[in-house]
Amino acid sequence: MGNISLVAALLLCLLAFANANTFSVTVSVTENDNPQSCQEQIQSQRLNHCRMYISRSHQYFNDELSMVTDDDHEINQTQEHLQQCCQELRNMDTQCRCPALKKMVMQDCGRQGEEAQRMLGKARYIPRMCNIQPAQCSF
Repeated sequence: MGNISLVAALLLCLLAFANANTFSVTVSVTENDNPQSCQEQIQSQRLNHCRMYISRSHQYFNDELSMVTDDDHEINQTQEHLQQCCQELRNMDTQCRCPALKKMVMQDCGRQGEEAQRMLGKARYIPRMCNIQPAQCSF
């Protein structure tokens, strides 16, 4: 009878020990924990305002990123496109912004060569103008 009590006590101790060392992990997935891939973000954010901003600013950007035009209406429209472009970029993850800008420029009207380089040069500084990261794209 004493052996049975001893075995029962040992079993209870083992069960208590095993139960004390058992843990569970609860993982809750929220929308922020599972961000869209860059490819999905690029497809959903078509960057239409960024495209309009770059095409409208084509004539009056120089190395210092200043405008050389007297047309106030054109300047206002261009600035509106820039503000909307900034919002489009803010809707994307930081690491997706530059690839999205590059893809937008390269797909836009099939630009190649020197024209593509000029447009990429303008797109490179858009994050800085929007005061978002990265401050400058390297493409």
